[in-house]
Amino acid sequence: MIRRPRLVSRSVAALLAGVGAVTVMSLSGVGGASAAPVVCDSTNGKAAFRTTPDQACGARGEGAARAHAEERTGVGTAIASARTNGKANAYNLGAKSTALAGAATRGTSYSVTAGPGGYALAQARRGGLTVAIAGIGGTALAGDPGVKCSGGFAIAYDSTTGKYCFGTGRTYITNMR
Repeated sequence: MIRRPRLVSRSVAALLAGVGAVTVMSLSGVGGASAAPVVCDSTNGKAAFRTTPDQACGARGEGAARAHAEERTGVGTAIASARTNGKANAYNLGAKSTALAGAATRGTSYSVTAGPGGYALAQARRGGLTVAIAGIGGTALAGDPGVKCSGGFAIAYDSTTGKYCFGTGRTYITNMR
């Protein structure tokens, strides 16, 4: 059986993004910050915002969309916004980090920060899936016009364009041109 290279690269990128997300989520409870998390959920056009002096979350879902944001460090931000049946999920698990997620037109996005100083932005569209995971000092961007990884550890994937990147420090693997 002959496989198309693009299909294989998409499968590898999806697998790496999934493994990274599962790893980050499974480790998030171990040795976590002592601050109480702030959680914001939004469905059916309702918005939710919560703040403390050093942390914030916000979620807004328009219509039948769903948005979920969690800030778990006590010193960071998580914001999610979805519309047109989209599903946006933002998880800040790294101190002094920011996780932003957006989704439109049945898209699904996951934005996760897992280390201090991380910045993750995932913007899904047209039924696509985007994943952005940023570790210590990393920047992960997934959405229009593609993906970008820089700084420390980062993974980004956009199923709409089939683009991905992952790596750490100076070594990154990507199919962006």
